[in-house]
Amino acid sequence: MVTLNQRPRVLNPRLAAILAELRHGEMLFVADAGSGSHAKALRPLDPGVEQINLEVVTGVPSLDDLVPVICDNADIEACIVTEDMRSANPDGFAMLVGLFGEDRVHEMKYMPDYYDMRDRCKAFVQTGDYRVHANVILIGGYPSADIPIDMIINGI
Repeated sequence: MVTLNQRPRVLNPRLAAILAELRHGEMLFVADAGSGSHAKALRPLDPGVEQINLEVVTGVPSLDDLVPVICDNADIEACIVTEDMRSANPDGFAMLVGLFGEDRVHEMKYMPDYYDMRDRCKAFVQTGDYRVHANVILIGGYPSADIPIDMIINGI
């Protein structure tokens, strides 16, 4: 059991290493259980993106379980979600706004733009979250000015 003055730490060795290696402007895709990564998926994941499967059973871990722990263990400055998340998954969207503030939760078109961004991520982390649009792209931070979101999205 976690004590009050002990923050949760990442026990999965590969995820812990990815978080330690995440640099300013690099991205991590946290996926819901419905996000296909197989070569025969509707939109296959680029083979250059490392996959980490954390799903245990339906709903475990959830986006709400994992993202705050990642933020406690890595420098994350902002996130990107689909423009549909706000209405399709208001609880997940509210959790992200609570973590980052509304001005650091960026929305973009789902298809194909969001999948194009997913394929630029350092890693793809599969959760067991069964909610619709329970996906987020986390952007690595640094104790300096944030990278303008347009530069990240446009790859400049």
